[in-house]
Amino acid sequence: SVVAFRGAYPGVEIRLMDRMSPGVAQLVLDGVVDFGLATLPVAEPRLESYPLFDREDVAIFPHGHSIAGKGTVTLKDLGARPLLVLESGSTSRALMDRSFLDAGVVPQVAMELGSIEVIKRFVEIGLGIAIVPKVAVSSEVQSDKLAAARVKDLPIRKVGVVRRAGGRLSQAADMFLEFLKADVSERF
Repeated sequence: SVVAFRGAYPGVEIRLMDRMSPGVAQLVLDGVVDFGLATLPVAEPRLESYPLFDREDVAIFPHGHSIAGKGTVTLKDLGARPLLVLESGSTSRALMDRSFLDAGVVPQVAMELGSIEVIKRFVEIGLGIAIVPKVAVSSEVQSDKLAAARVKDLPIRKVGVVRRAGGRLSQAADMFLEFLKADVSERF
């Protein structure tokens, strides 16, 4: 959608920043960005948010891994395997930690990493398994670089827009947001 927007509105500058959800919230609060996309909920009363699409997490494995063909796995299935996770502080990590705790499973965290892209590459070369957003691995799964399985114990969450409560967006930001909403509704 960014490429399409730039084609439709070449005079509008778009600056994208990649941060975990708490970092996105802080950038919005600080006025560094007009709005952000984050895993919901964002617990900050000075911000308002609304959902754009559902986010399902999947377990990923190197292609050919022994449990990759199961289709659906549980956190217990994953508990004894070396797990690659996002650093502490992200909404996703907190939910994953809570889900393992609720399932009575102690995960074997092998590495804490700073991005999903790095996690995917490390899983691909066999350094462990991971739980990541399904949308983030669709091309790797289609090209057989990675295998994925649904995780029965994890809820489907929402990803949404986060903006200052009661604030107004610039005309350019409002146009981009409307463009983004239309693009998301076509894809999801």
